[in-house]
Amino acid sequence: MNSHFLDGRYRILKALNDGEKGKTYLVEDVNLPGSQFIVKQLRPPSSNPQTLTILRRLFASKAATLEKLGQEHDNIQKLIASFEENEEFYIVYEFIAGNPLTDEIIQGQPLREDQVISLLSEILEVLVLVHSYGVIHRDIKPANIIRRESDEKLVLVNFGTFNEAIINTVDNLEYMPIEQVNGNLKYNSDIYALGIVAIAALRGLPANEIFNLRSQNNKLTGEIDWRNKNLTVNRKLANIINRMVRFDYRKRYQYATEVLDDLKKLINVEHNQQKQHHKKLLLVLTGIVGCITLGIGAWFLQLPKPASDAQQKLYQEGVNKYDAGNYEGAVKDFNQVIELDPQNALAYNRRGDAYYRLGDYEQAQADSSQAILLNPQDANAYFDRGFAFSELGKYKEAIADYNQAIKLNSKDAYAYYGRGLTLAQLKDNKGAIGDFSKAIALKPQYTEAYLQRGILRRRVRLRQAAIQDFDRVIKINPSDAKAYYQRALTQSINKQKYAAIKDYTAAININPKYIEAYLNRGDVYSDLGDKLEASEDYNTILQIDPKFIAAYTHRGIHRFSFGDYKGAIEDYTAALKLDSNNISAYNNRGNAYLELGNKKAANQDYSRVIAINANNALAYYNRGVIRTKQKNKQGAIADFAKAAKLFQQQGEQDSYQDAQREITILQNNSAPAPTTRPKSGKIEKN
Repeated sequence: MNSHFLDGRYRILKALNDGEKGKTYLVEDVNLPGSQFIVKQLRPPSSNPQTLTILRRLFASKAATLEKLGQEHDNIQKLIASFEENEEFYIVYEFIAGNPLTDEIIQGQPLREDQVISLLSEILEVLVLVHSYGVIHRDIKPANIIRRESDEKLVLVNFGTFNEAIINTVDNLEYMPIEQVNGNLKYNSDIYALGIVAIAALRGLPANEIFNLRSQNNKLTGEIDWRNKNLTVNRKLANIINRMVRFDYRKRYQYATEVLDDLKKLINVEHNQQKQHHKKLLLVLTGIVGCITLGIGAWFLQLPKPASDAQQKLYQEGVNKYDAGNYEGAVKDFNQVIELDPQNALAYNRRGDAYYRLGDYEQAQADSSQAILLNPQDANAYFDRGFAFSELGKYKEAIADYNQAIKLNSKDAYAYYGRGLTLAQLKDNKGAIGDFSKAIALKPQYTEAYLQRGILRRRVRLRQAAIQDFDRVIKINPSDAKAYYQRALTQSINKQKYAAIKDYTAAININPKYIEAYLNRGDVYSDLGDKLEASEDYNTILQIDPKFIAAYTHRGIHRFSFGDYKGAIEDYTAALKLDSNNISAYNNRGNAYLELGNKKAANQDYSRVIAINANNALAYYNRGVIRTKQKNKQGAIADFAKAAKLFQQQGEQDSYQDAQREITILQNNSAPAPTTRPKSGKIEKN
């Protein structure tokens, strides 16, 4: 056995598992003496050449994805290589020195709650990334979670992706939810399995007792009744686990990020992080809104503290309320501080921050100005006032304040970032890109600066450079949904539709309520002719927000595209109930009425567009089509002439030529109905 080589280089040291579907070996790479790896053999169910060809393609695709996953996260077992020998497939994994979780979950020895919370958090962090790549582990159980010897971290191993793709079997039913057993795998199937692992850990149950556990159902709810009288568990933790293991996947947590959020609330991690890194987190998570709070700590070095205990207490209460999102309460506390000490520059600054968050930019600007009067050398006061000016549309004043902030502190990455945002508003793309680049040079992990630079680079058609910026954000923070979304937009512009779908899906997995990602993914599905997938995305948006107008108009365009004109009319009508001046809805509904032969209704819709916006070329063109069908030659020529003039002014040369051609046909007394119309209802999709 020891003399046997796989792929001509992997010497078998030991057979770890020998099953009917394949074997697992501990091997040494003879090219790297002393190195050890795990090799897993997969035996295809058939040697039919056509089947093998399909399996080879699947195998290569899955291997490439898992190889990239291992590179992205240190807590995922790395895929080293893959190969085929004698019509059998092999995967080479890194060898993880450590012990499986089965060594920690011992019968009769339950783990503590904090140990279980830590276990869940570590694996969920991994699942966020895994699911963002469209991968489902499929086989989460204690044996596939290794506690690495070198750093005591948990590592997820033995992805079941190949098993499903190559040998198409289902094993280890102890931890699998019913939908997976039935072949209807979901992302939250992994969440269910992890929930069962957590229960086993809290109860001290080995794998052979999990079946008995799952048969212990609550008579009223039908769910697993895992809490016995001898087990005391924090109620909130128990509720989280119960939701992880709901029998119906639709009632379960849908995404790993949701479970993580609830766990963080449970252990108060978010609160502690906000206290320690509040300013930087606000900047990263909320862009402009957050920027205004950064750098406040420097005030404590530059300005005197409130003189009395009462002032200090009031000030701290205001800060606490601000951190908790109670901005009105914070304003009241800072008001009292200022009444006690009208020279307290820091109180003015923090009150200005609170007013900013409340959307009162005039008052925010006034408070920042007062802070500047009290301390003209503080860069942060200029920085804060710059954001207030920017929100008020006073961009030149904002630029002046950012310049002063940079003059006082040339190493402040956030000041360059703020100035870059304002320059972008002024359409100075080159200057804005330069400022974002400067911010990145000063702060190489500044994800918001990369994100904004990427958006601008896409705007100026530097699409590959834009993708590189979004790639960088994702590398720094694999859970940044905005970066996946922006990269998807760029991929879509580049006609890389399947890549765009993958990125939109990753954004949605991270943020299940990311409406814009559903909308754009639906549009891509629609372009590809994937009728059901597109409809499901538009429908999901309307479940999240029934008043989201674009979902109706986009679904209307989708329905129109496959001939469901009545359905399209229903959607455009719903949009118009929410916005009676929605031009694209009128234009598109007119087109749908026209397809159904209702010329009168179509004409009314086009005329309504013109009444709202007398420069809408598309409405004139479409009304010209109606008038031609109604044999109103002069009216049609007038509409086409107006459309042609507007199209030419707007630089739409093809549409201009269409309109001119229709005029020529009518003037030559040949009046067949036009056969070509430009697309109607162009929609702003951002």
